[in-house]
Amino acid sequence: MFWQVLGDILPLAFGIIISPMPIAAVIALLLGPKGKLNAVAFTVGFVVATFAVTLIFASGTKGTTQSDSFFAQLFHIVIGFAFAALFFFLAWRSFTNRPKKGAKPKEPKWLAAIDSFGFVKSIGLALLLGTANVKNLPLEIAAGATIGTAKLEWPLVFIAVLVFALVGSLGIIVPTVIGASGSKSVTAMLGTVKAALIAHNNLIMAVLFVILGAVQLGKAIGSFGG
Repeated sequence: MFWQVLGDILPLAFGIIISPMPIAAVIALLLGPKGKLNAVAFTVGFVVATFAVTLIFASGTKGTTQSDSFFAQLFHIVIGFAFAALFFFLAWRSFTNRPKKGAKPKEPKWLAAIDSFGFVKSIGLALLLGTANVKNLPLEIAAGATIGTAKLEWPLVFIAVLVFALVGSLGIIVPTVIGASGSKSVTAMLGTVKAALIAHNNLIMAVLFVILGAVQLGKAIGSFGG
């Protein structure tokens, strides 16, 4: 059961990995005057935030499948269709909000001001992007619900949530580690990656949410035969 749960939550973790804005944020911090310290603070804060939110929803749904099997099956079906609908809606919204052809993508004001951030603000930004990000929060809720309804013992719940948080944070952990070298070639590469993420943020998220919506829809349909 534990390994099945990991298999179910890894696609959701992948969604957080390639979420463009947290990656762009950590790169902006790395390119700032206090790069390494701020980037590490941001990365730690993001992992903690992702872990905490996922654990809250895992705890809130834990034990729901210990009721009558019909209601347990109905719960999975409703949850599956609800998240599928949410992901498809987010895909549509991301696609329709993409920059028009020929238009220059606008850098978010908070991202432009990131050079002035210190240690505390870096952690605060990480907590905000990890808990209140409309693109990551549904993924954390879905992962928490998947873990919580799997009848795992509490130690395995904590391990599953931790694995999800660490894997989901690889998108910012890797740039933080690479950026620690401080070499000019790495700095130039990070600047290029940041610009590309900002330019294609909406399209990346639209494709991602379509894939996640399809996965959740498949799980919901599969629950009819559970």
